Amino acid sequence: MRIERLRIVGFGPFADEQEIDFAPLDEAGLFLITGRTGSGKSSILDAICFALYGTAPRYDGAQARLRSDYAELGTPTTVTLELVAGGERWRVVRSPEYERPKQRGSGTTREPQAATLERWDGADWIGVAARPVDVAEHLGPILQLTREQFLQVILLAQGRFQEFLKARTDERLGLLRALFGTERFQRFEAEVAERAKALEQAVAARAATMRADVVRLAALAEEEAPDRDEPTWAAAVAARLADGTAALARDAEAARAGFATADRAAAEAVAIADRQRRRAASRAALERLEARRPEVDRLRTRIAAAVAALPVLPAVEAADRAAAEVLAADRAVAAARGPLGGDVEDPAGEGAVLDGLLGALDERLAEERSLPGLEAEAAAADRARAAALVALAALIDESAALPERRSAIQEQRLAAETVAAGGPAAEGELVRLRRVAEALDAVDRARAALSAAEVRQERALAAEQEAIARTRALIAARLAGAAGLLAADLHPGEACPVCGSAEHPAPASHDAATPDDAAVATAEQGQARAAEGRAAAGAEASAARAALAAAEAATGGATREDTVAALETAARAMRAASNAAARRDAAAAELERLEARVAELDRAIAAARAALEQRTTGATAARGALDAARARVAAALEGAPTIAARVAVLRARRDALRAAEDAARRRAGATVAAADAAARLERALAEAGIEDVAAARAAALPSAERTALEQRVRAWEAERDGANAQLADRDVAGAPDEPADVAGTEAAKRAALEQRDATAERLTAARSRAAAATELARAIERIHASTAEDRGRLEVVGPLAEVVRGGGTNALRMRLESYVLAARLEQIVAAANVRLAAMTDGRFTLQHDDGPAYRGARSGLGLEVLDEHTGRPRPVASLSGGETFLASLALALGLAEVVSAEAGGVRLDTLFVDEGFGSLDRRTLDTAMETLDSLRAGGRTVGLISHVEAMQEDIPAGLHVERLPDGSSAVRSRIPSRV
Repeated sequence: MRIERLRIVGFGPFADEQEIDFAPLDEAGLFLITGRTGSGKSSILDAICFALYGTAPRYDGAQARLRSDYAELGTPTTVTLELVAGGERWRVVRSPEYERPKQRGSGTTREPQAATLERWDGADWIGVAARPVDVAEHLGPILQLTREQFLQVILLAQGRFQEFLKARTDERLGLLRALFGTERFQRFEAEVAERAKALEQAVAARAATMRADVVRLAALAEEEAPDRDEPTWAAAVAARLADGTAALARDAEAARAGFATADRAAAEAVAIADRQRRRAASRAALERLEARRPEVDRLRTRIAAAVAALPVLPAVEAADRAAAEVLAADRAVAAARGPLGGDVEDPAGEGAVLDGLLGALDERLAEERSLPGLEAEAAAADRARAAALVALAALIDESAALPERRSAIQEQRLAAETVAAGGPAAEGELVRLRRVAEALDAVDRARAALSAAEVRQERALAAEQEAIARTRALIAARLAGAAGLLAADLHPGEACPVCGSAEHPAPASHDAATPDDAAVATAEQGQARAAEGRAAAGAEASAARAALAAAEAATGGATREDTVAALETAARAMRAASNAAARRDAAAAELERLEARVAELDRAIAAARAALEQRTTGATAARGALDAARARVAAALEGAPTIAARVAVLRARRDALRAAEDAARRRAGATVAAADAAARLERALAEAGIEDVAAARAAALPSAERTALEQRVRAWEAERDGANAQLADRDVAGAPDEPADVAGTEAAKRAALEQRDATAERLTAARSRAAAATELARAIERIHASTAEDRGRLEVVGPLAEVVRGGGTNALRMRLESYVLAARLEQIVAAANVRLAAMTDGRFTLQHDDGPAYRGARSGLGLEVLDEHTGRPRPVASLSGGETFLASLALALGLAEVVSAEAGGVRLDTLFVDEGFGSLDRRTLDTAMETLDSLRAGGRTVGLISHVEAMQEDIPAGLHVERLPDGSSAVRSRIPSRV
């Protein structure tokens, strides 16, 4: 993972936008972040952590404080971070929750936290996530580091990387747990302990339950509860109680049979008594009904009279309505003639005269209504004439101003043409300077190529020297072992090829490691290849030097600074000439437009004069039409205020005449209808045989009352028929005359029922006791078996819980999680000692201390330092300030290596170390710097935060954070120029 670019707005001490490009710093490999105390150096690291994880190391739990106190209310708070991870480029934009001005109205509102994640596809940024929760979900697999791992591996904040060295065992346990995610071992320890506790409780609970069941069973059997062998005793008790229910079952069956016989006898006596009761009740009912017969006959006569009057009542009601309508018509005639002011001989004739007069006034009424429109037309014509006059004056004024405008534009065109004439010369100079700039770029590339070629030449020369040394060593070894090789070929009786003797009393021994001719030949071939490589590298370096000389000659001795300044000057001259040419062309076009406008204005003035004459004629005509209409309306008023008022009076008179005529016609019709209704009433009375209207009204009954009388008659008849039917029933009529003995049979039934219930109750109780005893015996057997199983499991789980808790047979007295983390700590210490040995010249070595802690405290994660000067370990707290820093730095770097390996081998290309160098002397500082400088191998970038002036001299590349006059801060880059 490599940090590419950081943009900060309204964050921490940075009120305005600050943008940091890490690419030049990556080229330097090691850079320094400097600034006064409190200027905001560490806030750069806070911003990086906030962008990736939504929190900052120094602001945990206080996200609202991330917003800059110096930022304007309208300035947003955002951090934008670009990074490369997993072979792809990503951009994170994140904002904390903060107050901002309301978009409408006054005051502020709370802006919620926000975050977006984008991926670069080679041409544009592509959105991946747009909510903080989604961004966090996507960043997890991309970063492969938790926040705690990031702070320990990449961003070593103030004091944090010394915490791990000096932490107590429990503190170190918490930190290692967060880094390596070993909570599962802690959960396993708790789960095993909980399981052991649950088994203990289960065994105790089952024992208590079984004892309670034994006590209950003893109470059922009315025996003493035993102290041992409970299942056998319980089975015997259940068997005895089951055998005791047989006799009770036989007694209960006999009692049930006796009750059935008594129940049948009682039911038969009740049935006979019921038939006797119904027969007596029917006879009494008939006597009562016969006594009411005269009343029923009177009801039948009243119903018949009401039915006869039914056809006459509609005719009576019709005659009443007709008489009422005649009276209403008389009142309507009187009301209609009231507005006419006296008798009118011929309403129809007078109405016709009024209709003719109203028709003649319709035209004047329409003309009166049109007067406002005519007045508006006359006013509009006057306004149109005034507007035409104003338009003509404006055109004349514009025409008079055109000559002066034309002269000014001609002057502008001449001035622009003079400047534009220098364009070709500026363009030629710009082309020449660009060629010089390209030549300077070629010089840079040639220098880089020469540097690389010289490095390869040095490596090839070193390889040749190594090959020569290897060949010489093999030849020397070959010569040294020659005697042994000759001795290996000697045989008894054969002459020695060196001395010629046939006896070999003390031959030299042969060493199997002595190189043979083939090994020497192979080494010589390698030496030849190395010489060829060295010659090729030398030729490549010579060619690179020649290319550099040619490139430098092409620059003509120009420097990059002068060329850049000249390019800017030529570009400005080119832009000025181009802009002047554009102004010249625009002035020429404007002159053409003005000439066209002159001709256009001449035509427009002529047209405006004609329009003014036309508007004047129209205004005169509109005024004449208005005056004529007003005269005709005044002639038709005849004393009325308006034509509309006169028409309203005449129409009211005509409408009153028509109303009087209509009322007279309705009265005549009502009189005829009343006579017809009276005749129909006389015929209806005669047909019904009713003497007059009064008799018909007296005989009539309301429908509901008549229906009620009919229901009373039908109820009497139904009751009489029911009593006769009861007496006709053979079952009732055949009932014996002697009363049935219901009381005696019922008493016998109750006695049999009591006997049956008593025996059944005793049987139920016995069966319940037997069933309860059987169930208790089975429960006791089950509990006894399951308790034995739990005791067996407890014998395994209990000691296991003690061991993982650090007790019992655990000789190390180390908890399970501590045991796992101790292995990780050993890896960290091993990785840290590689660098600590280099930084302390081998004096100090970190050691993992897994000995028991004092008074039962947590153990297994201790650290101590082996001092080679004394040969004895010592506490880490005994180290000096500088020694503590070196040990902490080595431990932090070792921790970073182990954590990155645990995270799937994630590549860490950027590392930040915040403060701590001020406690080192110059020699120790140089040693620490060499260690940090070695981290650049493989392209890693290391950023340091410090006030130490010596570091500022040794590390030219970096960032400087300066405090501005208003209290806010700004970041400036320090990038050394390349030679």
